[in-house]
Amino acid sequence: MAGYNGYSMSNNAVEAYQRGEMPLSKWTKTEIIEEIEEAVRCKDLELKCSFSKIKKIPVKMLKQICLYKSSWHHTSNHYNCTDFYSLDLSGLESLTDEKIDAIISDCRREQEKPEEEKWICAFLEWSGTRKHPKATRIVEEGIVKGNWFFRKNGSKKSTKANGFEFIQKVH
Repeated sequence: MAGYNGYSMSNNAVEAYQRGEMPLSKWTKTEIIEEIEEAVRCKDLELKCSFSKIKKIPVKMLKQICLYKSSWHHTSNHYNCTDFYSLDLSGLESLTDEKIDAIISDCRREQEKPEEEKWICAFLEWSGTRKHPKATRIVEEGIVKGNWFFRKNGSKKSTKANGFEFIQKVH
């Protein structure tokens, strides 16, 4: 390792930022668009799609399509390993207007309001103390919407949580 820059990140991580690499959370839509514009201007990238279509892609998908994990570096005073990402020029060169239209329509379908369904589900409810925790299995009817189970008392539970179980769909 090349040393540490204060308590926030390694010197290698600082150099990665200077090369245009960043953690995924630091990449914004504006940053990605500016990097693409710069790559086109410098003739490092030749697009086969219209630039205006790229701008219409939601940021979540833009990160998946336009970036790749280029390195990892130590960050924080706990020496965390953080993945850094760069612009994926070969991925961008393979983009066409038709592919972008398909990506945008897939995103719209994902964003459509999820259906509500009645289910009987089981989940764990924790009580006790930190040293002596106690899990109680609760079986209850409620509404499942997306990744959430809405209980009759107004609270909600994640359907992705450990211990959550779908028992029976109610019609």
